[in-house]
Amino acid sequence: MARDRKDLGARKFVRVDLRKPGFLIPAPDAPWIECYILDISENGACLDVGDLAVPRVFGLSLTAGGEVRRICTLIWRRGELVGVRFVSARELRNGVAPPGEPDTASRKAYAD
Repeated sequence: MARDRKDLGARKFVRVDLRKPGFLIPAPDAPWIECYILDISENGACLDVGDLAVPRVFGLSLTAGGEVRRICTLIWRRGELVGVRFVSARELRNGVAPPGEPDTASRKAYAD
C-alpha cells in the first residue's frame, strides 16, 4: 500500500508494499537467484535476500519470466535486507558511478 506523501520523511518517492518473489541476477550469464521484494518505489526497492552475498551492481527481475527487469546498485544492507537504487542505462553508458559504486568495469557488463 502506498504511503501518504506527507509521511515520506526524507524520501523523495512513494514506496509501495509489494511483498512478492523476485529474482536477483548477479551477472549477465549467471543463474537467477530467488529473493523477496518487500517494497518498491520509482527509484529503488527493499529486498529480502537471506544470507546471499549481493554484488554492488546486479540485475533484478520483477517477474519470473524476466519481462520486467531493472539494473540495481546496492545502497545498504541490514542483516537479510538490502536497499537498492535503480540505475538508468544512461548512467551506465556515461560511466556515472551510482552512490556507493566505484567499480566501472562491473557496470559495463550490464550496459551491453
